[in-house]
Amino acid sequence: MGNALFVGIKVGRTTLAKVMPYMLMYYAAIILGLLLVTYIPAVSMVLPQVTGLV
Repeated sequence: MGNALFVGIKVGRTTLAKVMPYMLMYYAAIILGLLLVTYIPAVSMVLPQVTGLV
């Protein structure tokens, strides 16, 4: 993710300081999703239960 961010900054001819406030929402969403899947087992078990694998 970091490599793509730095490539996008170079292609867009901008700076990290200008891009970072917009990226904070995405980072928060990623961390929230990680915490949900890690600490609430039902979230990560929905798809296997729906497909009949569990």
